[in-house]
Amino acid sequence: MIIKIKTKVKPTEDENKVLKAVTNIFDDAEMEISENIYIGVSKDVSRFKELLRSQAILDAARNVLERNIVGNATKFHINKQAAYSGILNFDKDVHGGIKLEFVSEDGEDILKLIKDIAPRTRNGVIINEDEEEMEKKNE
Repeated sequence: MIIKIKTKVKPTEDENKVLKAVTNIFDDAEMEISENIYIGVSKDVSRFKELLRSQAILDAARNVLERNIVGNATKFHINKQAAYSGILNFDKDVHGGIKLEFVSEDGEDILKLIKDIAPRTRNGVIINEDEEEMEKKNE
């Protein structure tokens, strides 16, 4: 999977702080700036996954990721100010957030990637969906 990242640096924002917002979520992000727009990529989703779990927002994240599937990718925005503080907050692009696109590669199934990134939970506990399906079939 490759993660495409894009965010605009507004006139009132500090370029370095905008970059920090991105690297707080994707520490391996390779970013370039041109005409006040940062564009880059990451391949490491581990910090993103860690934040989803520590903030207990797996189900909300999965909903956003699944709802925004287009072909072999899912596209969504996170809040830039929250990211600067190391917090994930899904956002509509009304405040100039960070645009993310998770793209599956080499025949990867985007739904399986989403399942790995944001597994379903029950009462705050991650459930094994495959196991649950097998139990339902055996009933």
